[in-house]
Amino acid sequence: MRQLPPLRALKAFEAVARLASVTAAARELNVSHGAVSQQIKLLEGYFGQRLFRKCGRGIELTEGAAVFLEDVRAALDRIALAAEQFTRRSQWRPLKINTTPSFAMRWLIPHSSSFQLDHPGIEIKITTSVTDGIEHLQEPIDFIIRREPMARADHVCQRFLDDVSTAVVSPAVLETHELREPEDLLALPLLHIKSRPDAWKRWFKACGVTESLVIGGPFYDHFFLSLQAAITGLGAAMAPFAFIADDLAGKRLVAPFPERVVAGPGFHVLFRPAIAKERHGRALLDWLLAQGQRQD
Repeated sequence: MRQLPPLRALKAFEAVARLASVTAAARELNVSHGAVSQQIKLLEGYFGQRLFRKCGRGIELTEGAAVFLEDVRAALDRIALAAEQFTRRSQWRPLKINTTPSFAMRWLIPHSSSFQLDHPGIEIKITTSVTDGIEHLQEPIDFIIRREPMARADHVCQRFLDDVSTAVVSPAVLETHELREPEDLLALPLLHIKSRPDAWKRWFKACGVTESLVIGGPFYDHFFLSLQAAITGLGAAMAPFAFIADDLAGKRLVAPFPERVVAGPGFHVLFRPAIAKERHGRALLDWLLAQGQRQD
């Protein structure tokens, strides 16, 4: 274990030695004259010898302290340089987020502007994976976001956003189709996504439509494709409210039965505990959690 003298006292010692004045050192360090004198006495007590002696109206270093000063200056310079380099690396290293294309397009990218406005010095790098699996992710990723819990050694998984879905159509569809009950949607083309092939069956079951259903309709690779198809009037889509809040507000989509929903496990973020202790990583994680609470 390293035996170090009081670091605050070393800083005071270097300032007094450089300026040859306790008063000037106190002014530079923005502390009182007495505080600097106390730090010098503390350091002299640590070494058991005087560091300064009076010289006329001023002070000067003892011979031994003059040699010690050179090493102290070199050490403080190295600490200052290391701190500057660390700060520069922290400021410029982007935070890497991996998620699915739909989550990136329909939630993360639209919402990230608020984070960038609050944290202009933090760069975010977003990559996407076409599957929900994370086994293929080999490069270091700071945050992994998926629509289900995840597990990885030395990582923490935290739920941050609700996954509640409902049926949506374009306003134009409502003009041509009377939708009074959930089963009325069966008269429309139902738009599916390949990763959630049973979404419509689960929703109809939650709505009490329990008879055997043969649900046809096209399948899309991603949520955002099925939602775009719904916006253009090609049929009804099933989507999480988190993905369609802006579309509902802008009247591009309508939820004919907003109280009829099916809930999933929620959107989760996976990360290493160490990244949550770093200033930039903590800022992003706190922002994700705050955004999720805002949409509860």
